[in-house]
Amino acid sequence: MAASASLSVSQVGPARFSIAIATPLAGAALAYLLWWISDRLLYIGPLDRAAFGWLVVVPVWALTPFSAAYACRPLSVRQSGVALGVAALVISGFAAVQWYLPVAFPDCEAARSPAEWIGPAAVVGAVIGGGLSAACLAASLVMRRGRWWSALLVGAGSAVALVVAAAFIAFQLMMPAVCQRPPLT
Repeated sequence: MAASASLSVSQVGPARFSIAIATPLAGAALAYLLWWISDRLLYIGPLDRAAFGWLVVVPVWALTPFSAAYACRPLSVRQSGVALGVAALVISGFAAVQWYLPVAFPDCEAARSPAEWIGPAAVVGAVIGGGLSAACLAASLVMRRGRWWSALLVGAGSAVALVVAAAFIAFQLMMPAVCQRPPLT
């Protein structure tokens, strides 16, 4: 085990390292794509977008840490941390932009300037990207002990808790005063 901890990226192989980065990105992208499709279609078969979100989108999101932990198996803990950190930066940036655009450029008289929304959007993006990376790393650490079912529970539980935490933080930082209400006459 000590010998594998000191392996560099070149010894493990850049392909394995790239897969460890791409796996959480792919899981997050798939969850986002499924949400985006359901949000535009409103109904997918017999399911409305809320039911589709809970039955399909959230499970895809919740399984992302487990799949990332599986992809990180050949890497050392340090290498896994670096790979998941890279994925966290990409996911954080994408999430920040997705939260920034609707509030910075609303279809109403804005209560804040677009520049005032950069900080809150960056915080929400960091919570989403960093939280998912932490959930992936936690599942990876449990999986390294040979506890696959525990890794699944830790990863899925952390990912669902992240959804709740990110929603709470986003509501606190970004929802107040998006648009000016018209004065009462």
